[in-house]
Amino acid sequence: MKEGYLKEKCKWSVIPDIDDLKRFSDLAEEFDLSFEYNDFYLPSVYDDPDEIKRRIEIYKKVERDRSDDTLHGAFYDISITSDDPVIRKRSRDLAYLSMDAAQRLGCRGVVFHTGLISGLNLEKYISGWVSSMSEYLHELAGEFPDIGIYMENTFEQTPDPLTDLMEKTTDLKNVGICLDYAHAVLTDTEPSGWFEKTAPYIRHMHLNDNDLNADLHLAVGEGSVDFREFEHLMAAYEPETRILLEIKGYEGARTSLINISKM
Repeated sequence: MKEGYLKEKCKWSVIPDIDDLKRFSDLAEEFDLSFEYNDFYLPSVYDDPDEIKRRIEIYKKVERDRSDDTLHGAFYDISITSDDPVIRKRSRDLAYLSMDAAQRLGCRGVVFHTGLISGLNLEKYISGWVSSMSEYLHELAGEFPDIGIYMENTFEQTPDPLTDLMEKTTDLKNVGICLDYAHAVLTDTEPSGWFEKTAPYIRHMHLNDNDLNADLHLAVGEGSVDFREFEHLMAAYEPETRILLEIKGYEGARTSLINISKM
């Protein structure tokens, strides 16, 4: 294993708090971090155009390069591939709003959940999702060709639905996978299996700690995730990607960065 790979080779992101932006901006400068905005998936934000505008203006006032920033897309009650036309339209309208906010901020990409129903592993259901999502991604990627669309593993027990989707969208240069490692370690598939299947498509990553039973979003080092194994897999596959420390709050982000620097 390449010792110190996480510290020396990886690029990191954090979730800024708009009410604590000075400290997060200083942290970003200290550790060469980008931001992933977690404001714009909130109904209280995306349902209010003035609030969207207000937040974008606040973030843009900070003098920093936003070209490597990302944004988490809407995901509450979202079903982009729903058979119900009302739900499907609402979900796609919200996905568009997420992409539009990212474009206005100058972000490089937006993270979306799959929306797959946990435990519903019927082949017909999965293949239908792959087909419908592929069709929609061709539409969305065409409207926003300069913004990445990163599909995140959420409750899926295997990487197969995501990799099947990637195989149907190989012609889309701005579509890829956001591998959430903390989600992956909670599944029936070994972490090495997730890397083996998804590595060619990884364009973004999420990372935090947990107790190996629930998705707790703990700071790195405060749970039971084996980060040496993570470092080994990163060194073996070397995905060219930013890694978001998906932890809310300044203290958790700083603790994670310090613990990673000590590995």
